[in-house]
Amino acid sequence: MAEESQFLTFMGLRVHFSVARPETPLKNRVLLLGSPLVTTFHWRKLLPELAQLGCLTVMVDLPGFGASDCFEAAPQDHDLRASILWGILDYVDRASGAPMSLWHLVAHGSACATILRMAAQYPDSAKSQVHLSPTFALRLPKRSREAVTRWYDATVQSEARFRTLIERYAGYPLADYALDRMRRPLMRPGARENFLRMLRRAQTPPDEGMGFCPTMALWGGRDQLMDGRAVTEARRLLPDAEIHVLKSAGHFPMETHSRAVRDYLRGWIRYND
Repeated sequence: MAEESQFLTFMGLRVHFSVARPETPLKNRVLLLGSPLVTTFHWRKLLPELAQLGCLTVMVDLPGFGASDCFEAAPQDHDLRASILWGILDYVDRASGAPMSLWHLVAHGSACATILRMAAQYPDSAKSQVHLSPTFALRLPKRSREAVTRWYDATVQSEARFRTLIERYAGYPLADYALDRMRRPLMRPGARENFLRMLRRAQTPPDEGMGFCPTMALWGGRDQLMDGRAVTEARRLLPDAEIHVLKSAGHFPMETHSRAVRDYLRGWIRYND
């Protein structure tokens, strides 16, 4: 499955995305949207399965994260993010000679609120939604901005502390290269400010839910971020969703439980084809 790394510019902000095209006849189109810690690289284990299903797959780094431009004005607003993402998908549609195509929208973590907004903006272009570890409402300890800034700097600058944090949420050890792809973008100038703005916004859940779009949600039984409040918000916003809990998974199932995620995606895409 050939993968092309590209950038598009929106209001002076370059957004990074990768396009993976199947060698088999194209049957479906899939967006994979990472959270602030999940880059285009971290979807790699799902790509062979999607290729076999004939999926043209677009992986996007959120504005301000991954390889996308990182400066303080990077939008954390889900409405603006959604517009940018539809701009990328429209560009890919035009390049492939198939404007106004239908897309399966897949997101992880706090980015799940963005695909909710995407489906609300253009319901006729959303074929389905898939929410992985959907953290619509984060419960954060009450700390001053200075204290959170010190925590961020101490954690990101220390490889050992960062590993401890991520593997606590993952529930399992992760490969060095996977951790490095998470950590390095957070060390760029402006990354701290974007991350802290994202955390503040993630404490307030979206107002609107899934609408009438076919929807599936997957999360891990060992995901510490999917506490009682997060599960309640997920069920409120996704009332008619098909929900599956991977009992032994943590917050990054695309890394630790990729086989199970592939199985669910295969069945879901075939069912909604």
